[in-house]
Amino acid sequence: MTIRVLLADDQLLLLKALATILGANPDIEVVAQAGNGAEAVEAAVKHKLDVAVLDIRMPVMDGIAAAQTIMAAHPSVRVLMLTTFDDEDLVEAALAAGVHGFLLKDADPEELAAAVRAVATGESVLASRVTGHVLESYRAARAGRGELTPEQRQGLSLVTPREKDVLLLVARGASNSEIAEELHVAETTVKTHVSSLMSKLHARDRVALVLTAQKACLV
Repeated sequence: MTIRVLLADDQLLLLKALATILGANPDIEVVAQAGNGAEAVEAAVKHKLDVAVLDIRMPVMDGIAAAQTIMAAHPSVRVLMLTTFDDEDLVEAALAAGVHGFLLKDADPEELAAAVRAVATGESVLASRVTGHVLESYRAARAGRGELTPEQRQGLSLVTPREKDVLLLVARGASNSEIAEELHVAETTVKTHVSSLMSKLHARDRVALVLTAQKACLV
């Protein structure tokens, strides 16, 4: 299956570089490019998309507003946000908006392509160097209400030793492929463990798994 991608960034050189990097992958097709959030929304109407890769900071309409508009109009489209270290508040806002992943702008080309593939198949992606900022934001936002729910406590009691290993690596920001390499198992096995963890811990995505691990003092 070819993954149809929309790219949006107000830095023209970076936009073209991203298009070249992703276009070099035979399973990824960049079908549209946009210089701001409003153009990204228009492109989403004109093109059939699988993944929208959006810069958080853009003129006219920022990436978060564009993501919300695109996801509301096209629920099947997955959104991957591009961020930098000084975007902590925006990362938190994007999380609240329901985006499916975050990647730093200086990510390796292979990491970018892998992230697009991951969100296209229903996974959530959180760059390892963003994880700390996300956790700090949520620690502050959820001060006083960081207790595990009874359902989460019960779920943790059902987590197997191998699932705990996977949960710890997810909490460090590792991708499925990185976890598979670390634990010497197939990537499909990792996906099974992650799905089981989400079910047991009542987590809607990997970010929620990270937060649960934090609340349980596992990281």
